[in-house]
Amino acid sequence: MDMFRKRDVIAAIYREGGFSKAAKKLHIAQPSLSVMVSGVEQEIGAQLFDRSVSPVRLTKIGEKYLECCDNISMIEEDFLNYLNDIHGLEIGEISIGGSALYISNIVPLILSEFSQRHPSIKIQLYDMDTPALIRMIQSGDLDVAIDNFPSNVEKLDRHYLGTELLLIAVPRDYGINENLRAHAYSYEDIIKGMHVARTKPYLENMRAFNDQPFILLQESFDTRKRCDAVFEDYGIKVRAAYELNQLQSAFGMASSGLGITVISDTVIRQSEYSAANMYYYSVRSPEFIRDVYYYTRKNRMLSKDLQEFLDISHDMRLLTLRRGVSS
Repeated sequence: MDMFRKRDVIAAIYREGGFSKAAKKLHIAQPSLSVMVSGVEQEIGAQLFDRSVSPVRLTKIGEKYLECCDNISMIEEDFLNYLNDIHGLEIGEISIGGSALYISNIVPLILSEFSQRHPSIKIQLYDMDTPALIRMIQSGDLDVAIDNFPSNVEKLDRHYLGTELLLIAVPRDYGINENLRAHAYSYEDIIKGMHVARTKPYLENMRAFNDQPFILLQESFDTRKRCDAVFEDYGIKVRAAYELNQLQSAFGMASSGLGITVISDTVIRQSEYSAANMYYYSVRSPEFIRDVYYYTRKNRMLSKDLQEFLDISHDMRLLTLRRGVSS
């Protein structure tokens, strides 16, 4: 009897919150998936899911089942890491997750260097939102995630990568730039790190942005929450002309003259064409300073290949180091 042979299926149903979503994710017909689960439940002699609620929930036995699955996965991974260490980074696999911001602007640069050094290491990438990343790291389905999670997430270790600064980005042809010239940074200034060195004064008076059209992320996103907090602190009300779910999309629209936005210097550095059309303003607020971490599952030994990936990330200095940033 191998009651754990379908553990990936059970885990997928838990992660996706239902049979139909899991079936779609696994590319399995839903009736077939239900048969698989029923087979496991018959072997165990108990139900793994409470199907009377939506989304479905694990039963107590189901929770223990997945806990055991996680332990089995960790044992398997430890053995693979052992083999990887023996073969000197000649074999292995790393699963990396992140939000679109970091998967698009940070990870490719690191992978380019890592793959040149270790071409035989297989890399799997996952682009997803923060709640999904947290679930996959906690369950062991991801080796590492790059993001800025809330500080109270359980079962995770975090490894500091760097800090990014949020800046107000205004199209160059907007008239409000005339009165803000002493505070304005260009794309070239950002590339040189002048905004980090604070070669120009913070924009202390933000009344010029009152009722201006802003292109913002939707209210559930971290960047939007930070923006709203800053606007409230400075006592201004901006007009949300568009609300999107990708920071780069907001930046692209703003660079076309459709509105003002708030953007991280991570994106600015990687977006020369769009970035050159804007002026950037630094605002004194801890909300506009955001630390970025690699997250791994707590108490899980880092494999040699993953440690090498993290080391390369730090060596490349793609983000500002915290000691160089003041609020």
